[in-house]
Amino acid sequence: MKITLLAPAAALIALSAPAFAQQSTPGETVQTLYGVISGPVGQERDWDLFRQLFVDGARMTIVAPTAEGERLITMSTEDYIERAGPNLVENGFTEIELERRTYTYGGMATVLSTYEGRYAATGEVVAVGLNTLVLVRDGADWKVASIAWRPADEEWPVSRAFEAE
Repeated sequence: MKITLLAPAAALIALSAPAFAQQSTPGETVQTLYGVISGPVGQERDWDLFRQLFVDGARMTIVAPTAEGERLITMSTEDYIERAGPNLVENGFTEIELERRTYTYGGMATVLSTYEGRYAATGEVVAVGLNTLVLVRDGADWKVASIAWRPADEEWPVSRAFEAE
């Protein structure tokens, strides 16, 4: 008897909840992030959309190889906009994803995404590396809680990005 009473209630809840397929995915968030920072010379980026992709207080970290090892540069999304925005407009920049691995656990996801960045005007490759993103589900949307990236070098080429250690 209890099962009979619960079944209609469960059906009503299922009908009122948005379908999972209609929600954004971690991959869509990553692709939007690549898209919003990419553009031709002179094109202002959609910084409002950029901000919407992140949770409040999100952190961005560059793991910068140096002769002495690695240096960490940590910033907020606003710091990134201030630091990178003028250069993206002046030089044009397109970042594309080369390969992605996504690990999801409930409303959390870790995304490893290798990338290649080119100056838009010349096509010159100016960056290759790995982005590591932590995303969280916020309602129907996946948002970036943190992103750390490291440019590739001789010791850490992109081909090693998905090696287990």
